[in-house]
Amino acid sequence: MATRKKSQTPAGLKGTATEIVLAGLGAFNLAGEEGSRIFKSLVARGREQKDQNKEWLDGLAERAQGLKGEAKSALGRVATPIEDGLATALQSLGVPTRKEILALTHRVEALTKHVTKVKAAPEKAPVRKAAPKAAAPKAAPRRKAAATKPVPAAAD
Repeated sequence: MATRKKSQTPAGLKGTATEIVLAGLGAFNLAGEEGSRIFKSLVARGREQKDQNKEWLDGLAERAQGLKGEAKSALGRVATPIEDGLATALQSLGVPTRKEILALTHRVEALTKHVTKVKAAPEKAPVRKAAPKAAAPKAAPRRKAAATKPVPAAAD
């Protein structure tokens, strides 16, 4: 018959379990001690990385500003001749400029305000001044009627 190997005794099992528990407690204690130090180290590294990223982003921002200035300059060099040509063409066709349209718009607005103001004012009866009387033409002098004497009645 086959013989069975002797298995560990409960005392050996108990010792192994105790060692596992103690190892766990030791790991927990070590994590507590080292964790604080590691956490502080990670925070310091994070600050360094943040500073590096800030410098990198600032450099990108400066480069972007430079490119923006160059793009505006290039656009100005290209757009100016086109705008001048277009303005000349529109002027030759008699199309009013933006400045002229704005001036007319302001003028219309002012006239509209004036008309509104006049309409809102109470209407007064117009005061007419009497026209100076024209001098009456001089009438021809009246003739005096001839004096007539009464005719005596005939006596019969």
